[in-house]
Amino acid sequence: MIKTGLVSISFRKLEAFEIIDMTAKAGLDAIEWGGDIHVPHGDRKTAEYVHEKCMEKQILCPSYGSYYKVGEYITPVAEFMKALDCASILESKIIRVWAGVKGSAEADPEYRDIITEELGLLCDLAGKREIGIGLEYHAGTLTDDAGSAKTLIESAGRKNLSTYWQPPVGRSLVDNLYDIWLLGEYISNIHVFTWRGRERLELAAGIGDWIEYAGVLDGYKSRFMMLEFIKDDSIEGFYRDADTLREIPGKIKHKDERRING
Repeated sequence: MIKTGLVSISFRKLEAFEIIDMTAKAGLDAIEWGGDIHVPHGDRKTAEYVHEKCMEKQILCPSYGSYYKVGEYITPVAEFMKALDCASILESKIIRVWAGVKGSAEADPEYRDIITEELGLLCDLAGKREIGIGLEYHAGTLTDDAGSAKTLIESAGRKNLSTYWQPPVGRSLVDNLYDIWLLGEYISNIHVFTWRGRERLELAAGIGDWIEYAGVLDGYKSRFMMLEFIKDDSIEGFYRDADTLREIPGKIKHKDERRING
């Protein structure tokens, strides 16, 4: 099952209560809160306030976008516990982190081992609270492509470790579908947007591709597809994108339908 949502950092200049009201008005299910602005690491009071306001509007907080960068802290446990506390208060099931700060092509085996070991530690800490770790799928990290992301997850060997997915810049529909297939059940949540190169477009411009992606993703497990990178950071554009996003689950062709329809 696919549920819909918004990444809060899409509107960094807005207050949390404004984002909650917009999300509810748009008919979306959830918000992923950013740990760098709306619910800062360790700010338990803000986390409690945001969670309370979300519950009032029946908005879920399935994931916490922590911006924790694996391998970059002198005291990783102390730093991570700040994010973990906020995620617990929000009742988030996943904490999103960055898989280092080096791309897979420039990372040597020693660096990969450092990131892998720390990821295992984070997963064990989060697992004690029944929370998972989700890797940002992003350039400049060890999850800059599907093969590297899969290797990292399997090397860490933790059941509560997953990866997010979003379409990399310039990659084709066919290549993206292959990446989704390769990662399979390792994919947790998805950041949704339409770009042409580096130009932001409204989501509707790429709805055909997103229906294809969702058709493959929906075959594995329940996930959240969450809007990010709204064209011109427009609130009106957000509502149009939200309408488009809510259409996608109903347009998915499942395996049996694709076989019948050729």
